[in-house]
Order: sequence, then structure tokens, then C-alpha cells
Amino acid sequence: MLNIFRKLYKGKKYIFEKFTGERMSLEHAEYIKALVKKAGGIDKKREIFGSSKHQYLLNPVVTIDEVHKFESQYNIKLPEEYTFFLTMVGNGGAGPYYGLYVLEDIYKYNEYPEALSNQAFINNELTKGLWKSTMDKLKESDDEEYDEIMKRVNGGLMVIGTQGCTYDNLLMVNGSQKGKIVYIDWNLDPEYGPYFTHMTFLEWYENYFREIISGNSVKSYGYIRLGKEEELINE
Repeated sequence: MLNIFRKLYKGKKYIFEKFTGERMSLEHAEYIKALVKKAGGIDKKREIFGSSKHQYLLNPVVTIDEVHKFESQYNIKLPEEYTFFLTMVGNGGAGPYYGLYVLEDIYKYNEYPEALSNQAFINNELTKGLWKSTMDKLKESDDEEYDEIMKRVNGGLMVIGTQGCTYDNLLMVNGSQKGKIVYIDWNLDPEYGPYFTHMTFLEWYENYFREIISGNSVKSYGYIRLGKEEELINE
């Protein structure tokens, strides 16, 4: 792994640089693994939130057939970046906050897994007014209506990890935010809806470890833009 990395970046000290080779290739997979390993070496005492849980360890990958089986079961097509990660990097493990769930356990963390193939409620057309009216209706509903509303709200989202308490990390599997990460508080406050990170799965994943390696705080990763002031100004 490190030999490939040195070939690409001429030394371990450049590991925080963005990958510039062929995306979703073997070299890209090795780069991501090296990012995780380097971050774990920096956070040796596991002081970063959630790191004592995932320990900067990646699970063994799954086969593409296992991915297809999952897709057939829930009648969906997983985002390409996530499929690449599962089959070439790791089936869950190290990741932002408490890490990533394994594919075969996804259903345990999604209260309405049957809604995976539903039209995405969380999309670019979701307004504060629509969110508030839906949540207000949810609070006044009976059990049957509650489930119907929740199946709608859960449409096209997949819980792939948690920040703790009622906060989860979602990967959108359809809709205008497909392939991107969204944060949600399952308290479902009418005044505060889902938070769009506007990052694709790999952007979200890789940037997290680059921030650790660069010495930046990841306390509220994804909610605020991190990085050195000069870099942010340039971007």
C-alpha cells in the first residue's frame, strides 16, 4: 500500500493532498486506506470524537455480487462512489464521527428500510415551510398516519453512520442529492430540518481524514467548513 502511495505522492508527508489520479481505481482505494492509517497514527491516543469506537480500522470489503444482492433486496441502485468504497476500500469501519456501518447491518439502523426505493423527500425542493408543515402533521397523527408520513420522510435515504444521540449520517440513494451526505436529527424538530453537507460520499469521507492529518478540528465536521484561513479564502 505504501509503495503505491509513495509512487503517487513522493513521500508520506504529502498524504493530506487530494488524490489526482484515476478516480475509483486501485490507486485511489490505496490512497484512501493510507489516509485512514495516517490519521490513526496521528490520533494515537484516540482523542478525536468517535475514534475509540472505530479505531481507524476498515472492515474487509464485500464482493460486487453482495452489493447487487443488497440492491435487489431493496430495489435501489447504490451511488457509484459508495459501491467503490464497499468493494475496494472497506465494508464499513473507520469514518467520520462513530464510523460507518457494514452493508449487511444497514437495515438495523433504518427504521423504514422499505422506504429506500421511495421518492426522496429530502431533496433540493425541500423548503423550511414544507418541512415544518410535515413535522407538525406528524406530531398530530395517529399510528397509521405516522408510519405513512415517516415512510415518505425516509424516502431515498440510507443511514450509514451516527454522530451519537439522535443525530445520524445519511447517504441519499435517489433524488437531487443522490450520492451526497445529509445530516439529520431524528427529534424531527419542525424548525430545524436536515442539514445538506453538499459533499459526495468520497468527498465527505476523504476530507475528514485530511482534516485530521492537517491538524484541523473535526468536532463539527460537515456542519462548518474546515481548513486553514488562507486555503478557505483561495477556494
